[in-house]
Amino acid sequence: MDAHTNNSIMTILTQDDVGGLQVCRDNCWVHVKPVPSTLVVNIGDMMQAMSNEKYKSVMHKVKTNQVKERFSICYFVFPGEDTVIHSSRYRPFTYKEFQAQVHRDVKATGAKVGLDRFKRDCNLSPF
Repeated sequence: MDAHTNNSIMTILTQDDVGGLQVCRDNCWVHVKPVPSTLVVNIGDMMQAMSNEKYKSVMHKVKTNQVKERFSICYFVFPGEDTVIHSSRYRPFTYKEFQAQVHRDVKATGAKVGLDRFKRDCNLSPF
């Protein structure tokens, strides 16, 4: 998978011993070593907005293993579609509006712009 953040509030991941998950930390990709019987929790875009950026959405990607198949299970926690996200850093928006904007951006640009479209001081025009 290419580098991305999740639209969710949080993602809970269990992975096998093959690994492959990498997170971006200080502009470097760091391998997340699989630890048996543990869960990995990633903060998503909605938590970043709801926390006024106290918690940042985690940029991550998955590298494949050419020798061994990788298995993981993800659980995503999302707000209700009509839930209004309030934040001092972002204008109020619903999760449905966020999803629609992400879809428009991916269709128009080939990439997710994400929360930057909803920043109060953002000059990016929506498509």
